[in-house]
Amino acid sequence: MLRIIRRPQITVPLGFNIIGSKQRPRLLSAMFASIAPIADQIVVIADEKADAAFFGIAYQYTTEVYQHKWKNDFAYARNLALSKTRTAYVAWIDTDEVMRPSVMGRIGNLMTRPDGKAYYVWQVSPTADGREIYVPQVRIFPNVPGVQWEIPIHEQVLPSLARQGIATQLTDLRIDHFGYADPAEIRAKNRRNMPILIRQLRQHPEDAFTRQNYERAVAYQKGA
Repeated sequence: MLRIIRRPQITVPLGFNIIGSKQRPRLLSAMFASIAPIADQIVVIADEKADAAFFGIAYQYTTEVYQHKWKNDFAYARNLALSKTRTAYVAWIDTDEVMRPSVMGRIGNLMTRPDGKAYYVWQVSPTADGREIYVPQVRIFPNVPGVQWEIPIHEQVLPSLARQGIATQLTDLRIDHFGYADPAEIRAKNRRNMPILIRQLRQHPEDAFTRQNYERAVAYQKGA
């Protein structure tokens, strides 16, 4: 049954894009619940590994759940979600992330006057050894022609925003990411990412960004 959630008045409609696969039900539910109050549209792209529990939870929050065959390309999946998004602004969140209520409210306030900018949000990842990793990411941006995701792994939307002349602004907003809390999950992600990194480097040996991520992945494998 689709949940009807009362949203605060937001001047500029905001849609959320989610790409995902099989995920822990409790974490998946927490993710959806954390964004639903400010989401004017939720688009979910699920790969063939998504199970019945995934679809059951997703359909509680949106009817726009689409399944596609995984192409070893995160940018492709994100662009597929973007292509189905009708709102003036887009945000993205992953299935192992949760937005705090205070942040949700502040994003709602931001959407009353976003000024045509794209906004950085801090991804905060607790680790198994008690540290926290902070990474600024463009999470909220205008849904305009020419804006798209690029690079199949560690995908980026910033280059296309720059080409469209869209300014960016750093915020102190944060999203909690739980993908680094379990060493076994990190190893699994590293195994998944490595073939994509190798393929991208073979096709684009000049790509310094991908080379850096490949070297980090290799170093992690050696130390794991």
